[in-house]
Amino acid sequence: MIISIQQPEYFPWLGFYDKIMKVDKVVFLDNVQFKKRYFENRNKVRTAQGWTWITTPVMNRGFYTQKIMDVMIDNSSPWQKKITSTLRRSYGRTPFWREGGEELCELISGQHARLVDLNLAVILFFMDKLGIKREYALASSLETMSSGSDLILEICRKVRAEAYLSGRDGRNYLKVEDFTGYGIEVLYQDFKHPEYRQLHGEFMSHMSITDLYFNHGPGSVEIIRSKGTVTGIRSCAALSGAKV
Repeated sequence: MIISIQQPEYFPWLGFYDKIMKVDKVVFLDNVQFKKRYFENRNKVRTAQGWTWITTPVMNRGFYTQKIMDVMIDNSSPWQKKITSTLRRSYGRTPFWREGGEELCELISGQHARLVDLNLAVILFFMDKLGIKREYALASSLETMSSGSDLILEICRKVRAEAYLSGRDGRNYLKVEDFTGYGIEVLYQDFKHPEYRQLHGEFMSHMSITDLYFNHGPGSVEIIRSKGTVTGIRSCAALSGAKV
């Protein structure tokens, strides 16, 4: 079994889904420190004027060391209305808005107390739309005790992974020899962002999955797959079970 371990990002980018498509199971890393001004409560969408952030405000005053799973949404402002308005203006005329646009807006407008619950709901929403069926678990449910490379290894062992698919930055901090000692192969994702048709003007990369999906619908899967490869793998057969 090949697994990936990914933070439950906010309206993730394309590489996030490329990695999920290449594994049998994904563990959402919700028991690590929340990063302010990162991609845990904001991301980019394409607009007629260029791009803009969509953001869900969180309660972080005095909680700079809180874990992702403990971050509470600040519902004192109508952030849902701002995001859904931005999405409708940006994507309301795209070819596939009718295939889930209003459904997504309804999801966003629901009552969410924790950021991780909203993020996971959006991640699973697009997995469903793209036909990506994978097992998943929250790292917080695994009762881990480690950090850094040791945390990744501990998770791999708890879920009995045979291989771990890391992002390219894993080369900088993973202690591969430790994984090898337990018979776990370390693989690395190499994702080159694709260029595709957008509704508004010149192409802009690294938008949220919303941009690709509402412009290309189910065809988004092949666009993502065309730019993702894996290095460090001994046999192509190891990925044979990870299909959409």
